[in-house]
Amino acid sequence: MAEKLIVNREMEEIEDFEEEEEDELENQPQDWDDWDADEEDLDSDFLCLFCELKFNSIDSLFEHCSSNHFFDFQNIRKTLGLDFYDSFKLINYIRSQVAEHRCWSCGVACQSNKDLQSHLHKPDSLMKDMCLLWKDDKYLKPFMQDDSFLYSFGEDDDVQEDSSASFDKEELMKELTISDDIGSACFDDENMVDTVKSGSRAVNGNESKEASYSSNRSPTILMSTNNASDNGTKNGKDKHLQVSIAKVIAEKKKTVNENYFGAYGSFEIHREMISDKVRMDAYRGAILNNPSLMNCATVMDVGCGTGILSLFAAQAGASKVISVEASEKMAAVATKIAKDNGLLWDGNPNGSDGKSTGVVKIVQCMVEDLEKHIDIPPNSVDVLVSEWMGYCLLYETMLNSVLYARDRWLKPGGAILPDTATIFVAGFGRGGTSIPFWENVYGFNMSCIGKEVVENSAKLPIVDVVGSPDIITNSAVIQNFDLSTVKADELDFTASFELELKSDLSVNNIKSKTTWCYGVVLWFETGFTSRFCKEMPTVLSTSPYTPKTHWSQTNLTFREPIAMGLEKPNPDVTALVGSESNPAIRIQSRISIVRAAEHRSIDISLEASGIDSDSRKRSWPVQIFNL
Repeated sequence: MAEKLIVNREMEEIEDFEEEEEDELENQPQDWDDWDADEEDLDSDFLCLFCELKFNSIDSLFEHCSSNHFFDFQNIRKTLGLDFYDSFKLINYIRSQVAEHRCWSCGVACQSNKDLQSHLHKPDSLMKDMCLLWKDDKYLKPFMQDDSFLYSFGEDDDVQEDSSASFDKEELMKELTISDDIGSACFDDENMVDTVKSGSRAVNGNESKEASYSSNRSPTILMSTNNASDNGTKNGKDKHLQVSIAKVIAEKKKTVNENYFGAYGSFEIHREMISDKVRMDAYRGAILNNPSLMNCATVMDVGCGTGILSLFAAQAGASKVISVEASEKMAAVATKIAKDNGLLWDGNPNGSDGKSTGVVKIVQCMVEDLEKHIDIPPNSVDVLVSEWMGYCLLYETMLNSVLYARDRWLKPGGAILPDTATIFVAGFGRGGTSIPFWENVYGFNMSCIGKEVVENSAKLPIVDVVGSPDIITNSAVIQNFDLSTVKADELDFTASFELELKSDLSVNNIKSKTTWCYGVVLWFETGFTSRFCKEMPTVLSTSPYTPKTHWSQTNLTFREPIAMGLEKPNPDVTALVGSESNPAIRIQSRISIVRAAEHRSIDISLEASGIDSDSRKRSWPVQIFNL
């Protein structure tokens, strides 16, 4: 994979567009009255989804499609409960099917468009699973340039999107670029052959075009719209299209955020996190055992949940704690907890007895919206604390929000807890799979299940606890982050590493001196270092060699296990490298972890090559995992 799979954003080139886009999204998401009459005339041609006829109004097109092609768009939207995002994809899906002379509902392929016209029929049934036909995110990309249908069908929606929905514009432009470029961009290095698939396609194992990203490309925003910008003009249709797709991405991110923060309204999740002794001891120790850091400090807690870290900060002597929580339910719960413990700031500088009534202030919002809810000067926070880590460290992409808060409010030289993060990798053996379990189930051999489970595991990451005895190779560091300085676009990375059998490992096959590596396991550590925690630094580790945590480890399973062994004097040079007759003495690998097009998800690519004692090399195809 390239060292960066996410294309560089050249925000200077699209600055003017962003300002106009913001006006469209926030002020007039569905009101085009300020547009020139000439532009509206340009947009009066609505091309039928199924034939070559054009119409002057969207209503006329709806009526035509319903009466002539058995396609009642509005009824389908209502029956299937399609939102703007799903409807947008449905239109592009249908246009792609019609271009191939294929029936959109039953999939029958016809010889010509004329034959397709004769074949079209009402859907046999409008069931929810029908939406799977256009679920693929590739249908976010407009199939037809200047498609007026895409920015007109939602004008009369009963349910309007929240015009104040928060989303980071830089992230929005990145997702617009990804949505347009997935499956089409390529490396400058012709020697690299890598594959990047979207999350749902990677998990389902469906075929897709090989795609890669050049780190020195300028983004192409929505097909050919840059050409209009280069000429100093903005075509009305392109402007419509840009805003429409921006609406799609914004609505999609809003939905993902709602589901994400809604999930954290479950008390079971918070019980699991608070019951994680490794997690709690690290944060509690860092906050309570470093008085020079916390005493009289202004602290910000990003994603406070129950507010436990905020309570620790207040207990440690902080003069003010700003606790930000996006979940409405948990913000209310955190407020009640702080109040019940006498730590909630009630807005009065002194109580009736002249003493402070509390220092913790709970603010219900995303941290990116904080200034809309409270007055907080830039660079006014002494300590920024957050438990932002997800599986494989970067899942959930909450770190972006923490970095936003750091750059906006942390004082120069201020402390961020934790302040370092490191991702590790090692190879795991047969015991790290489910094969041993299925070999003896109450005395019965069910190994056929274990084999199938392992095969399926090669298609998606497995989050599970791996015991230290199941680690068969050395460990390697694949990435270090200095959280005081790292930038958001540096969170996507590619790293190379090399694994060899542990010297003290007892091989499975004494005769051939081989053991089998079934994949690699990832884990992370975060450090509360002496840079800020001068009295008592600490480390939070999710390593297989330390007590288990709720993060477990993340396993990436090879499509086929690789035989490994110590260097042998007479290997079978006719056998494949990585086989029992010619085991690999080391595995060279390359891994890329990037933020996926699906908001809050990550894509992981893994390449592996076995090297034998004669330095012969065998490479396996790249694997793509979505988490």
